[in-house]
Amino acid sequence: MDFLTDLFTQLSIRDSLLVLLFLLIAFLIGLIAGWLYWRRRLQDLRTELTSTHDTLNQLRTEFDALKIKLANTEEDLHRANMDAENFRKKFHSCEEEKGQLRADIYALQEAAGDDSKASASKGDAAAARQNLSAAMGTRIVTATEADKDDLKLINGVGPFIETKLNALGLFTFQQISQFDDDLVEQVTQAIEFFPGRIARDNWVGQAAALYQTKLNHPAALVKAEKDPSNPNDLKVVEGIGPKIEQLLKAGGIQNWSDLAAAPVSRLQEILDAAGDRYRIHDPGTWPRQAELLAKGDFAAFREYTDFLQGGKSPG
Repeated sequence: MDFLTDLFTQLSIRDSLLVLLFLLIAFLIGLIAGWLYWRRRLQDLRTELTSTHDTLNQLRTEFDALKIKLANTEEDLHRANMDAENFRKKFHSCEEEKGQLRADIYALQEAAGDDSKASASKGDAAAARQNLSAAMGTRIVTATEADKDDLKLINGVGPFIETKLNALGLFTFQQISQFDDDLVEQVTQAIEFFPGRIARDNWVGQAAALYQTKLNHPAALVKAEKDPSNPNDLKVVEGIGPKIEQLLKAGGIQNWSDLAAAPVSRLQEILDAAGDRYRIHDPGTWPRQAELLAKGDFAAFREYTDFLQGGKSPG
C-alpha cells in the first residue's frame, strides 16, 4: 500500500489518471472476457441440459413401449398357459373315454361269449418274470426304486399290485406306458393277475397321460392319497363313470348312502332303461362299495376295489 502511495505521489495527475484508466480498462476487459466465457459456458450447459431432457424423454418413451410390450407378452403367456391347460384336460378326457370304450368292448365280448381277447392264459409266472427281465433295457426302460412313481395313481392299481409291479422292476409311468400286447400278457402272468384286467383298465393309456403330466406339470402329481370327501360323488365307486353317475342321480340315487341302500335290481333297471351301452354294466358290487364309503372305511374300500374288474367281482 505504501508502494502505491509513493508511486502516485511521484506521478503527475495526468500520469495517475492514465494509470487508473489503464487499470479500469484492464478490469473491464477481464469482466467482459469473464462474462463472455460464462455466457458461452451457460449456453453449453443449456444445450447439454436440453440434450439430456431429450434423451430422458426418449428413454421414457422406450420404457413405456417396453411396459406395453411386457403387458402384451404376459397376456400372451397367460393365454398360452390357458390353451395348454385346456389341451391337457382334453387329452386326459380323451384317454378316459378311450379307456371306457375299451372296457365297453371287452364287456361286449364277454357278453357275446367271445373270449378270444378277454381271456389270457396264466402260463408260467416264473417264465413270464424271466421274459420281463429280458425286456428291461430293450423294450422297457430300466428304472430303480429311486425313480419310483406313485403307480397307485393308475386306476386299477392298488398298494398290493404296486408292490408286485415293483418286485418286477416296474417303478415308473414311463415303463408301463411302453407295454405292448405281449408285455401286458407277460405282466398279467408274472403278477398272477386277472386276465384282461390291465387292458380293461387301460393301464397303458393312463400311464402315458401320467408320464406327460409328470414331464410338463410335475406338481399336479404331488398329491397325497386323500380319502374321498364328497358323498355326492358317485364316480368314486369303481365301475361308475360320469354318464352312469348322471343316470343314477336322475333315478333318485344322489349319494353314497342312497347307493348303498339301493337294491341291485333297481340299479340294473336304471341301466337297462338307458340302452344297450349301459345294460352290459354289472352293478353287483356298487352297493357294497358305497356302503364302505358311507361308513368312512376307506382302507377297506381300497382293499375291496383293488381286485375288482371295472367294478365287477372277478371270476
